[in-house]
Amino acid sequence: MKRHLVVCMLILLLVTSGLALFPEERVYACSCVESDVQERLKTNTTVFTGEVVKKGRSQQSKHDGLLREYTFDVDTAWKGVNAKKMKILASDGGSESCGIQFEKNQSYLIYAYQYEVDYKLHTNLCSRNVPIEQAGDDLKLLGAGNVISKEDFGELVGEVGLSILSYTVQSFYWQHWKSCGYGNERKESDCRSNVN
Repeated sequence: MKRHLVVCMLILLLVTSGLALFPEERVYACSCVESDVQERLKTNTTVFTGEVVKKGRSQQSKHDGLLREYTFDVDTAWKGVNAKKMKILASDGGSESCGIQFEKNQSYLIYAYQYEVDYKLHTNLCSRNVPIEQAGDDLKLLGAGNVISKEDFGELVGEVGLSILSYTVQSFYWQHWKSCGYGNERKESDCRSNVN
């Protein structure tokens, strides 16, 4: 009996001393502070509903463990949306490390915060993101948001403007080339003297 007790004490001593020797190997479980919808709206930088259109690769972060970048096509916004497509970094570990995964082509209600280390938008399990099918109560409490379209951010105008600019530059050079008659020495010298 005493021998059994001594062996148990020795094992316990080895285990506890091993933990003391490797303190950086500690593992913490995810623990989230409860908050209501209005509190989440107030404390997060960005709140919107949107569909996942791109799911990046999982990458190791210096400060925040595994992260995965998701691109969302925003439908409705309540706060902090500055483009039709928003990129969010999500903790990509399991739920025990506050990780969360989003599925491509699925829509979600997203609460994201700006991380003070990299100034990018981040989210995790504690942010309380939910699939749009489960967001009914939150959406009622959030109230009417702003429906987002490409035109809201000039994305369509920017694409059209770039096309017009490209066409104008090409037309100018074509007209200049044609009027100077490249290949004809006399016209080429006239064009060079006009430029100088």
